[in-house]
This record gives sequence, structure tokens and C-alpha cells, in this order.
Amino acid sequence: MYKRTSVVESRRALFLNRLTGALPQGYERLYFGSEFCCWSFPEAERIEAALGAARAAGMAFTLATPVVAEDFLPGLRKTLDLIAPALQDGDEILLSDWGALTLARAACPQVPLVLGRVLSGQKRGPQILDLGLRGAALDYFRRGSWYGAHARELLAELGIARVELDNLLQGVAALPAGLQGSLHHPYAFVTSTRGCPWRPPGSRGPCGQPCGEVFSLISSREPGTLLQCGNTQFLENPRLPENLAELGIDRLVFHPHLPR
Repeated sequence: MYKRTSVVESRRALFLNRLTGALPQGYERLYFGSEFCCWSFPEAERIEAALGAARAAGMAFTLATPVVAEDFLPGLRKTLDLIAPALQDGDEILLSDWGALTLARAACPQVPLVLGRVLSGQKRGPQILDLGLRGAALDYFRRGSWYGAHARELLAELGIARVELDNLLQGVAALPAGLQGSLHHPYAFVTSTRGCPWRPPGSRGPCGQPCGEVFSLISSREPGTLLQCGNTQFLENPRLPENLAELGIDRLVFHPHLPR
């Protein structure tokens, strides 16, 4: 079973890569899929099962698509075509790669797109805490790519009104008017690579290797511990901002496990 987060705000979402038990109560939305590794993206049958579980629990559904590789695109197109008829009002598709935009629009033209945290442009990493930032400098390090006027115009042209954010150690700046934010917790994305330590060097196509165990990375240069899961590193930040509404954040996305 998945443990329910203790956060008291009203709009909660749960993010899973696989179903291992009944969905818990207290969440309004299920995120299902992967953000960082395209080869861990669930097969259509698993997505259909998760979608059915969300419907049975009265939850809306967000299909999370990952950073893509060229070899992955035909499979993603097929999956989107299969899933599209089952998506309803209130459902979403999360983009972690601009390369999936055209496919998502073609397969699901009526489904809202949200911009994943891989594309947020936030300043990441625990080293930022050592910089002693104040004032304008601190505000800069709390911002991402979508705070400027031209960037917001681009999102408006694309019909994207929601951006996914990480719960940065240095805090998060208030989103500009017109954008809604989803805050992911307790694991904040730090960095990712196509060179997964579990994948044979130079290999192409679907990964034949099982994902390895999560491990910790500790260095005298880092003020905290990094967590490595597959091809991506995270930090854990269990403390949530107290002023979510002022930040433009109206959704909290809880990860019971390190994301894929």
C-alpha cells in the first residue's frame, strides 16, 4: 500500500510508475508514467490498468511522458494513440521533452498539456545553499525558465497554463499571473543523464537491463546527500513552503518512491 502524505492542503496528487496495491484515499489525481528514463515508461496495458484504478477511485489522471530518445518515439506514438480515447475532461499529459509535443497534440488534441519539471529551468543542487544568497540574487536562484514575459507568451501560444516545479532547498519564487504550479515532493530532481550507470555503454533501443538499486552519493563538496535512481539524481526536501497560494501553487504531487 502507498502511504498518504500528511500535507493538509486540499489539492493532492500521487505520482506512480507502477501499481503495487490499491490506490489510497485523500488524493484527487494520479500521475502515472515516467519523467527521466524513456525505457521505464510503462507499457500501454499498465497505463490502462492505472487509468482504470484512477477512475474507480474517483481520481483525475495525468499521463507523465519522459525525456525521449529517437528510438522511443514510435512506441510513444503508438501508446498515445491507444490511450487517447480513454482520456476525459480533467485528464492531462505531462511533457518532459519538447520532442513529445507534436505527438501529444496529434494523438490527444483536446487533452491539456502540462510542462514537466525537467523543463522548468529551475536552479538545482544543494551547493546553492553555500552561496549565501540574498535579495535579488536569491530571487534569481528561486526562479525558472517561465518567469519572463516572452517565455510566458510562448506557453500561452502553446495553450500551456500549468508548470511542474521542484521543491528547491533555497525556496521557490512566486509564479507570474496566468500560470498555475504543481509542486513535487519530497524528492527534488537535481540532474539527469542518458548515460545510466545500469545501461551498457553505447547501447541503443529498449533497455534490457533491470533498473539497479537506489544508492546514496556523499561528497565533501556537497552539503547534503544525493540519491541516485537509474539515470537521475535527487535530493530529499520534506519541508513544504507555507505560502503555497501566494506562490501560485495549487497542487502538491507526492512521490512515495524515487521517480524514474
